[in-house]
Amino acid sequence: MTDALVNALAIVSFFLVATFVIVCCYKFNFNRILIGYMMFSSAMLLGMLGGNMLVIVIAKFEIPIDVFTLLFAMYNFSVVGVLSIFYQKGTPMWLTQTYLVATSVIMAWQLGQFPEWSTWALVIVLAFYDLCAVLTPCGPLKWLVNLVQQEGRPLPGLLYEAEIRRNHSGHTAQPVRENVYYQCESEIPLRLGSPRDVPEGPTSSTHTSLTPCQVQLRARLIEFYSKHNPSAISRVDKILERYHGRETELWHDLYQKYVTDQGEVDETIKLGLGDFVFYSVLVSRAAKYDFSAMIGCLVSVLMGLGGTLFLLGIYQKALPALPISILLAVMMYFWLRVVFVDFASSALNLGVPL
Repeated sequence: MTDALVNALAIVSFFLVATFVIVCCYKFNFNRILIGYMMFSSAMLLGMLGGNMLVIVIAKFEIPIDVFTLLFAMYNFSVVGVLSIFYQKGTPMWLTQTYLVATSVIMAWQLGQFPEWSTWALVIVLAFYDLCAVLTPCGPLKWLVNLVQQEGRPLPGLLYEAEIRRNHSGHTAQPVRENVYYQCESEIPLRLGSPRDVPEGPTSSTHTSLTPCQVQLRARLIEFYSKHNPSAISRVDKILERYHGRETELWHDLYQKYVTDQGEVDETIKLGLGDFVFYSVLVSRAAKYDFSAMIGCLVSVLMGLGGTLFLLGIYQKALPALPISILLAVMMYFWLRVVFVDFASSALNLGVPL
């Protein structure tokens, strides 16, 4: 048990140092070095470790294949994987997601070779490390998240993204950050016509009688431009006239232009790739003991992930995804192993129906 704890602390210490190195590279604009190293690591993981995993599958099922075909297939698999993960423009999201899941599976398979107690010690220590690294002011993951938000330069290959499901009308729910600007929308009368009906000459607020709600809208628009584009404050009255009666479209266009990346509305939920890896490690370790333990751990992980998403919706900030899921799954595993499996076996041996 002591050796297992030492192994877990050593691995977590390596993760800590690696995270600080990533933060430093990102902060001092060594992006090419960082992305290059990540691309090389992904290529080696998909090509070599994935090939090793495939060789075991081929040997297990006695699939006839020659070495050159295998090398050619793994070379193409790794190249396409690197391109889909790090050059996502024009790449279908499902392809990127598939390669990210494949990366997680290969990593989980490698980590699953650890001794049993080393695996359990690792996932428990990682859960507490994740909690501290994301929520504490000096946490390395918190620093990294803040840097990415400030700089606006994404780090591909570290996050799994999933689109938010659209509702029946074909539109997503409006982000919480935008809802505050829509509170007076129903009080403003709609105007029939298109933007080209508006005279193109300069307009002034002194020539227009504004309702109290329109005055509030103008103040909020000035506040928005003060933060994102101060030079456009002088055009506020003209913009209000152009979008008169279409305030929802106004804020949508503003957030497309100034807030979201390259004008694209962010409609995704992001989950760290490492979370996927250690979810898989935990469930695979449980599967080596018993099928019921695997199902129990899988359900616990999903319940913990759902709870984390619920808290994410409340606090609207980056949260650690490992602690709730890992601790629930570990408690479920040991309850099943120590209590339920023996109880169920004894009951079945005695002929007691369950």
